[in-house]
Amino acid sequence: MVDAVAFDLGGTLFHGENDVSKATAALYECLCESGYELEASAFESILRDASARFAEQYHRDYRRFHFGTFSEVFFDVWGEDVSVEEKASLDRLFWETRLQHQHLDEHAESVLRFCRRQGFVTGVISNGNRMMTETRLGSADIADKFDVVLYSTAIQAEKSTVEPFEIFLDETGLDGTDCVMVGDRLDEDMWAAEVGMTTVHVSRESPISRGPERESDCEIDNLDELPRLIGELM
Repeated sequence: MVDAVAFDLGGTLFHGENDVSKATAALYECLCESGYELEASAFESILRDASARFAEQYHRDYRRFHFGTFSEVFFDVWGEDVSVEEKASLDRLFWETRLQHQHLDEHAESVLRFCRRQGFVTGVISNGNRMMTETRLGSADIADKFDVVLYSTAIQAEKSTVEPFEIFLDETGLDGTDCVMVGDRLDEDMWAAEVGMTTVHVSRESPISRGPERESDCEIDNLDELPRLIGELM
């Protein structure tokens, strides 16, 4: 039986076109225009070290999605002292640029229509903050397709833990065995199995895992395979 389907956003319903490299370039350009003297090679070296430190320090911590958190680590590695406001502004610029270069999956709308026709409770469970979530849903005009929208900074939890999925069940009043979680990350989205949800791994992009991976119950290559799979689960 299936009563609800929950989706991840980035990498599942949305995909990027070199979004990370374009956002990184925008960040470097902004630093140069602000008067910082930093060679491109030095910037890349600092960015690598900061990214590694950030991943280690904030793994499984929803605060990594607060604007300013990454830039705080970046400037600490660099040894520069800047204001809290500037750190938040740079993080916001990075994500605004990334989101400008992301697009809705070509099968997303038909899959969401399928969920509506079947009468499923449809949800979003996303690692991110309010701006990231609302920008994606608003740009694709699909906000009204979801009954429940959960994101890390609102619920103070992220998907490398079980809490977001527990909150989803609390919000819907459903049993986990009647719910499906669809996502592209084996180290995040598959935690839904801990509350009894059936997990579906979308392997189209296969991002590098940041933590221990969990095996999915089902695997599909692309979203257009989901209606058939759900039909088999019903």
